[in-house]
Amino acid sequence: MAINSFKDLVDAEQNGQTFFGGFRKIPNAVTGAGSWFDVTLSPGNPLPFYYASTPLVGAPIGQAANGGIPHNPPVASLGYKTYLKTIAISPTNLTVVAAGPMILMDYLFYYPFVDTGVTDEQVLDNTASLTRYTDGQGVSVMAVQLAGMLGTGNPTFRFTYINQSGVLQTSPTQTCGSASVVGQLATGNNSATAVARSNYPFLTLAPGDTGIRSVQSVTFDTPDIGLLAFVLVKPIEQIMLREIGQTGERTPALDFFDLPVIADNAYLSILMNTGVTSASSATFIGTIQTVWG
Repeated sequence: MAINSFKDLVDAEQNGQTFFGGFRKIPNAVTGAGSWFDVTLSPGNPLPFYYASTPLVGAPIGQAANGGIPHNPPVASLGYKTYLKTIAISPTNLTVVAAGPMILMDYLFYYPFVDTGVTDEQVLDNTASLTRYTDGQGVSVMAVQLAGMLGTGNPTFRFTYINQSGVLQTSPTQTCGSASVVGQLATGNNSATAVARSNYPFLTLAPGDTGIRSVQSVTFDTPDIGLLAFVLVKPIEQIMLREIGQTGERTPALDFFDLPVIADNAYLSILMNTGVTSASSATFIGTIQTVWG
């Protein structure tokens, strides 16, 4: 059973097959403008998740064990799927606005405490594996700062991984930014004095690859200080706040003729670009509605 039409969507909602959830996040990191910031580590509701477990040992993330934005109890065993109907986000800071994109994602798996201070290959433990999107198709990976880097000289690194086809690959060289802020992504525009601009938040895979199943190892070319978490995520939907005090809303079925599926036990959180301001000015509240059928 699945929702394949607007009639199916309306019927499911009318039958009570719907769920409303709320969230509130208070980023307190003083980032530069135009930075990608993972609000998963920020205070608020849901509670922050710090990617803190045994170093270099991969671990799955899920709603039942770790929380995240509430969206729906599991329904697959009943023959149903959960779909995103709407997401709305309202800024609570009425003087500035984080006028950059926000990406709602399912956080799948992470490798904590990769040390940026060594140039030896760091082999990651993959005893555990993905529990959702197990083929890796459409899965991206990002490097989140757990202990801030200096970024002097824009350090570079490479990583090996298993792609969506089960093939071992080596990534292109990745370049780090120059900020030292916990929660920011290590790559891309994360300088405290950077000119605001949007950029690509995820690590670059080998040409032709469309997803990743696991990260196998990480090697830094030059040492820095700091620690990273490599986090595997599945982007679900994008939304943007465009004006001070104005709510942003996304209804995929109307906006894109699309109805994103949210997997059972998904850990939902948000990756944001701070636009023209700092993450510390980008507090927000939001709601999510899902429909299952």
